[in-house]
Amino acid sequence: MTTTITGARVFDGERLTDHTAVRIAHGRITAVGDDTLRRPGDEHVDARGGTLLPGLIDAHVHLLPGAPRQALTFGVTTVLDMFSKPDTVRDALARAAEPDCADVRSSSVGATAPGGHPSLMYAPFPYVTGPRDAERFVADRVAEGATHLKVLYDDGTGGPMPMPSLDVPTIAALAEAAHRAGLVVAAHVSTARGAVDLLATGVDVLAHVPFDALAGRQVAAVAAAGVAVISTLSVADGFPGGSLLAEPALAGRLGPAWCAVLERQAQRWLPPQLPDFTVARANARLLHEAGVPLLAGTDAPNPGTVHGASLHRELGYLVAAGCSPPSALTAATARPADAFGLADRGRIRPGLRADLVLVDGRPDEDITATQRLTAVWKQGVRTDPAGYVGSADEQAGLAALEAQTEKVIAAVRDGLGVPPIDVRREEDGELLGHLRLTGAGWEPVTVFHAALAEPTSREEAEEVVRRTGLSCLADPWWVEETPGRWTEARIQEAHPDRLRVRWTDPLAGQPAHGRWIDPRQVRVRRHRR
Repeated sequence: MTTTITGARVFDGERLTDHTAVRIAHGRITAVGDDTLRRPGDEHVDARGGTLLPGLIDAHVHLLPGAPRQALTFGVTTVLDMFSKPDTVRDALARAAEPDCADVRSSSVGATAPGGHPSLMYAPFPYVTGPRDAERFVADRVAEGATHLKVLYDDGTGGPMPMPSLDVPTIAALAEAAHRAGLVVAAHVSTARGAVDLLATGVDVLAHVPFDALAGRQVAAVAAAGVAVISTLSVADGFPGGSLLAEPALAGRLGPAWCAVLERQAQRWLPPQLPDFTVARANARLLHEAGVPLLAGTDAPNPGTVHGASLHRELGYLVAAGCSPPSALTAATARPADAFGLADRGRIRPGLRADLVLVDGRPDEDITATQRLTAVWKQGVRTDPAGYVGSADEQAGLAALEAQTEKVIAAVRDGLGVPPIDVRREEDGELLGHLRLTGAGWEPVTVFHAALAEPTSREEAEEVVRRTGLSCLADPWWVEETPGRWTEARIQEAHPDRLRVRWTDPLAGQPAHGRWIDPRQVRVRRHRR
């Protein structure tokens, strides 16, 4: 099938051209020019003044089952995976040739120290203990289908908890081994110091814009080293202040299940001190002004981000950081193709892959126009934008995300020993109850840590405690003194480590003022189950 697209504004990956038509056949772009390219028998697409872009490339994702199919729904025709388990990578690579799935390039398992980031989510997986492990680690990743290497240099300084990290000599050895194997090396760093530390190791790409402020000399050092930097500014959408759901053109394609996920994530547990994402945005501006190649990447599926959809938000963040709309488009097309050696894509030129996106509007002037997708082609085949929502791929991705989220929350809770949060009455400081972090969310509990309701968002849990924390103590409670035997009681006095209860049955033998029990040793419930 030969297709000719006419009447388009053509952005070739670097600039808006004078061309108005593109002809594609056998999965490749065969010609770029004007409407005279059209031949009898061609499938004809009248772009009607829309803008034709190269297929978009997300330079930083982590795979979920079905993620490449979801990404293609939003015009992302290539995803660069920056750490996934081998079985997930294998499945994604096996489907990469399918017309309804984005192409995949992966690092497979990244190189990190034993117990280092991101063990909370992905352990168990192979670790690196020192430079002597480099050759074997790289060879094993190549055997798993890796086309680039991910290395992690993060001791937790920029995050909520300390963790082991690879050292600079080990990363240098890994980079050397990877380059011998023909792999690009992408380095996870979260701080300005970490970014500068790795410049001498030979890494090719920094996987994040640092989250703390870059000094002028550090910006100059990054620019002089010739590395590219993946922006990942979209992680801000996982915190108050921004949301994919605020973009109607994107939310309309997400489907109800993913919209519900984003709504729940917006109410999840958040650290007491929220990150200042204006710093990362300022760093992106400084790097861009210094001539550092910025690559658009989302870090999906971090909270608040979705494969494919979030890349459009990322483009908006790049423009907000000071990039022009054309340079933001280049950050999602030609630049990641160049940085990762994908010479067959990222531009609209004869001979390259026919990965194309048609949008309604002028994204080179208003970047939000990329959200108004009209058509997507992968290797010349027009995709079905409605195929993912409600599919088995969607269900598998949602299930995997839920399992990952529960694993991380449980690990953070256990690793940090997150203490319960006291909820006190504002007028006199009276303790009303606590909020306890669980794998399912924040659980509202009494002063003696008995559950008041199912885990939910922090805000909703606090409301439950304020509304019922003390008042419910006047209600009947049930006490299991011996296994399987529940006795109804009234609470006479409550403390975190002891309760004075009186059995409701007036004929039950008990002291006149009730008896003391330890709620840490005896189960106490509001309702008998």
